[in-house]
Amino acid sequence: MTQRAVVPRTALTIPISESTLEDLLRETYRPIEPLLHRLEETLQQVAVRGEGLVPQAARYVLRRRGKRLRPALVFMTAQLGHSQEEEVIKVGAAVELIHLATLIHDDIVDRAVLRHLQHTAAVEFGEDIALLLGDYLYTEAFSLLGDVPDTTLLPLFARTTRTMCEGEINQVRRRFQYDVSLEEYLSYIGRKTASFIGACGRAGARLAHAEEPIQHALETYGWNVGMAFQIVDDTLDLIGDERQVGKTLGTDFANGKLTLPLIYLRDTVEGLEREAFVALCRSPERRWSEVKGLLHERGALAKAFQRAGEFAKEAQAAVATLPDTPLKQGFHELATYVVRRTH
Repeated sequence: MTQRAVVPRTALTIPISESTLEDLLRETYRPIEPLLHRLEETLQQVAVRGEGLVPQAARYVLRRRGKRLRPALVFMTAQLGHSQEEEVIKVGAAVELIHLATLIHDDIVDRAVLRHLQHTAAVEFGEDIALLLGDYLYTEAFSLLGDVPDTTLLPLFARTTRTMCEGEINQVRRRFQYDVSLEEYLSYIGRKTASFIGACGRAGARLAHAEEPIQHALETYGWNVGMAFQIVDDTLDLIGDERQVGKTLGTDFANGKLTLPLIYLRDTVEGLEREAFVALCRSPERRWSEVKGLLHERGALAKAFQRAGEFAKEAQAAVATLPDTPLKQGFHELATYVVRRTH
């Protein structure tokens, strides 16, 4: 399979074997393949429930298989002890439904046209239906969590979902404001992405009845993986190939979101140059080619990927005390995949 890199490997700090990234992910997921198959069956059961247009709309979004990163993390961390498969599947399905609901809502906010190389729910069914479909998937997710005997998981994900909304709301509030600080940006992605992936790590460890220090370590691991994931995602939004990434790109820039590469670029200029950069971003024609050229020229892209690599290393450090088993290796490989992915 042809490697689909869009940035030089020298811009990244985590080593990778000769095998392709897809092979790496496949090997990482191999021990949890049966759970991933059951996940798809459970999601399809959700898709056929409801009346009228609901099953059609639900099937439309649920048939698009992404990387299933969040349920995969639940499944992997649940291997740390003795967990009940039915409970693990329900939690895995719930976190994927929450994730899909947030994507539907994000696509509406970003006015995105494509997701997994097909029309977003908002384009296919209209924004009103898409908005309500996202709400519907949230209710299905929390219904599944309510069926799990561990009563701490539903409030865990309720708090986390609230945190995700706070992060997204605060970032949207600062659109087209080009004084957003690095600390602000990191707080946004910490809330809207990292907190959720961190909760997935803790949830699986709870289902495995792991001790609190292990639960905390896996939550820390997930949080750092989430930070790396979002930085890479934001960077690919600026420089990726839409056919490979599979979704509408350039939406952050078009919608006035200052993401990490743009913050790094802005901070390389001062005075009149900074004013020119802001004017460039605000220009009606959006002069994207000029901004893209500057991102490469000033090293902002490499610096963003380097920061993602630092978070991935922090994730790997969080699980350093786990026994040296294939599962621990899987955690390392997943962090590597997240920061090296090209789509």
